[in-house]
Amino acid sequence: MKKLLCLMLLSMSSLPLLAAETAGQIGYMSGVMVAQRADGTIRVMAPKSLVQEGDTLVTSNNSYAQVKMNDGTKMTMRPDSNLKIETYRFKKDSPQTDNAVFRLLKGGFRTVTGLIGKRGNPDAYKLRAATATIGIRGTDFTARLCGDKECPGETAPKPQVPAARPVGRVMLLQGAMAAVAPSGTARKLLLGSPVYEGDKLNTDVKSHAVVAFRDESRITLQESSSFFVEKFKFDKASKQESAILRLLKGGVRVVTGLIGRANHDNYRFGVAGATIGIRGTGFDAWCNGACASGGNPGANPDNPLDGAGVYVWSGAVVFITPDGSVDVALQQAAIIARATGKPVPIVVVPKSIIENGAPRPDSVPVDFDKEFNDADGRGLYVSVHDGKVVVSLDGKILELGGGESGFTNGEDLLRLTRTPTFMSGDNGDENNSSNPSVNPSGCVVQ
Repeated sequence: MKKLLCLMLLSMSSLPLLAAETAGQIGYMSGVMVAQRADGTIRVMAPKSLVQEGDTLVTSNNSYAQVKMNDGTKMTMRPDSNLKIETYRFKKDSPQTDNAVFRLLKGGFRTVTGLIGKRGNPDAYKLRAATATIGIRGTDFTARLCGDKECPGETAPKPQVPAARPVGRVMLLQGAMAAVAPSGTARKLLLGSPVYEGDKLNTDVKSHAVVAFRDESRITLQESSSFFVEKFKFDKASKQESAILRLLKGGVRVVTGLIGRANHDNYRFGVAGATIGIRGTGFDAWCNGACASGGNPGANPDNPLDGAGVYVWSGAVVFITPDGSVDVALQQAAIIARATGKPVPIVVVPKSIIENGAPRPDSVPVDFDKEFNDADGRGLYVSVHDGKVVVSLDGKILELGGGESGFTNGEDLLRLTRTPTFMSGDNGDENNSSNPSVNPSGCVVQ
């Protein structure tokens, strides 16, 4: 009776499927895989079994399966994984209608993307997992969902992956800004993008941005400016705190945070070879003219913005150069004198300095607990083997290039300092033979 029932079901499964268009088919397999259709039916898959929009593909323990989509995308699902094809639209002669949305519900997979996202709209291909969305830019990448201290399918807990924690985050952006990492790799920054120790931040013409830092400090980077986060350490638990920040050119507005309040020497702010010592402070600093190109940072009193200087709008600072120092009190300013290289006060502060057109950084509200929540190992890991992906979460953006890995726990986006070991080995074996007792169309059960 059981044999007869299975034969009947297999016979039914070989009938043409009219309810949904074919989106792709199974390539090689090792182990067991099933597909739950949009109508609730379950189909046991085998090589050349067809997959459709709406299918949820499920691999069992110790099973790998390759899924070949009609646009050339190849996805290799690892053991104990669930992947849903939420949307799939591909017509060879209609690039404008391309649309593919996959949702990773459990486990992980590696994918090499096809024509969707390459030949038309670059946002046409998306992967969703938990609360994050991965935008694809012609990419080979691996995605993995992990639970408490270990990844699904792993028998032993994996060590905590060291992550490059964001030291800052873009909280306001008008125009365009980019960050250059110590490796020389540049990335475009968007609202919510993370900033890391070692980044050089550069704003375009007619652009400005507010960056909030982990210690509750904030800066406004003005147009055509460059700012170097040379060092930034802040950990409340270990009481570790130190910062070295430098304005390389242009202008910046600064409100200091927790670093330096107990020990002023822990916070160093540099501009054109000078140091601005802080006292719990809000100030503007600038480096224009020859100063911006590495030349003479000195300015003349009749044109103080053509050089390097500082203006205080909250608290007080001390402006220090190798040739001397000067105290700068509230609503006072100082420059590096062009003739002597010494810091000197400006007797009458010009209106152009007092009425800075860029917003004060403390005017932008920031929920620091939310913005700088740290990862605990549970969440979505992404490793890029080639190309680029953009991971987005509640308006925050993390761009990853080839060889880079990232992580999100549903609240924050982190760039990892190395690729976790559990992200490797997702290729399976294309030469593995599948179970010959399974009909290529699959055995369907209701």
